[in-house]
Amino acid sequence: MQRTAALLLAVPAFLSAQAPLPDDGRLDAAWFGPAAQLQASKTLGFQWLKTGLDLRHRSLRLKAWEPAAWLLGKRSTKDQLLLERLEGSLLPELTRGLQRGLKGALPVSRTEGDLVLVGRVVDAVGEESDFMSSGPSFLSLDLKLVDGDSGELLGAFHTTLRGPGADMLAIQYSQWCENLGRLLAPLAKPLPVAAAVPPSPAKSAPPAAAPAFDLEGALRRIEGLKRDGLLTEAECQVLRLKASERAKGA
Repeated sequence: MQRTAALLLAVPAFLSAQAPLPDDGRLDAAWFGPAAQLQASKTLGFQWLKTGLDLRHRSLRLKAWEPAAWLLGKRSTKDQLLLERLEGSLLPELTRGLQRGLKGALPVSRTEGDLVLVGRVVDAVGEESDFMSSGPSFLSLDLKLVDGDSGELLGAFHTTLRGPGADMLAIQYSQWCENLGRLLAPLAKPLPVAAAVPPSPAKSAPPAAAPAFDLEGALRRIEGLKRDGLLTEAECQVLRLKASERAKGA
């Protein structure tokens, strides 16, 4: 009896120690594969991109979505009706939203592309018909980006959209698709061209060497000035001395 009581007391503690399931069990990591390590994202819910992913010179093909997974089990008629109302617009709106977010950085097509983006709905909760018990509607979905040739996983995304009715969910989904395009756009743009290095200024030619001092010419000019009576002998002596000193300095 005591052993049974002890076990019953331990059960709540054990359960509280278990890590909560991502997105209340709506995120199935096995669908993406072991490479994806999804992290919480403010704009996309959960996301993962392969390290160093380069989408330059690639093109994106949107594949038809897989059937709804209903990870939490089949829901009531109202939930299935919500999905039926939305599912016809999921792929077309994904195309438009991605194109808005990418702004031409990556071509998007339903038929061609060496990158493949495939999605699925994993849960849906429709509006209550009784206004007394009305609550928000939910739409949970997965998307994964894979290499079209090798099948390698390149990106993984999961979100749960919440809003009062299908119309609000459609608006949120449109914005989510655009945000996904904005995330991928920088990975597809060419690297910025390095700024041109300005040419180094041309080196100026070294100054020409001063011509050697012409002592003999200077002495002749001094003698000429003396003959013309423009210099006295004393002045000539001073000038001869200066010319000789300059010649030595040169």
